[in-house]
Amino acid sequence: MPLTVPPPSVTVVLDPGDDAIHTHTALAAHHPPSGRITLHPGPGTTSETGLAPDLLVALGKPPLLPGRFPGGRQPAWEAATAWLTALPVTRLTVLRAHRLTARRTMRLL
Repeated sequence: MPLTVPPPSVTVVLDPGDDAIHTHTALAAHHPPSGRITLHPGPGTTSETGLAPDLLVALGKPPLLPGRFPGGRQPAWEAATAWLTALPVTRLTVLRAHRLTARRTMRLL
């Protein structure tokens, strides 16, 4: 009988005012060894694929993966998913999350 692991709980807190105090607090809380990751999405990107390298950087991993990959593969997301599973991440804070498209939000979740 396969073991099933319940999905982690998710808390979403939005700061549509981009309050500087919240941003500075989130950045100061970033500490990967303690499982606290603050994702700062790069400005000007709206693609779902563009969020994965930002997540890899937040995890302290290289954002660009060498090699060639077959069409339809998203190696940056595969790497980000693997690292999120392997590392003891307990809190992921996303700055300007209210500006993410629905597709990017769902992919991140």
